[in-house]
Amino acid sequence: MPRIKCSVDACFYQEGNECKASSIQIRPTTMEHMTTVSDDTACGTFVPRHVAAMQQK
Repeated sequence: MPRIKCSVDACFYQEGNECKASSIQIRPTTMEHMTTVSDDTACGTFVPRHVAAMQQK
């Protein structure tokens, strides 16, 4: 799997500036689903680190 850089420290899948999820989903943030810049996208795989920790207990 390709290495995917990630700087979202609050994400469960982020380790050492990389995403360690087995797969990722990127989605548009605009209603038209048409994007022209990276700021119009979001990671749909994001899981807050604190939520994942609570689910593992």
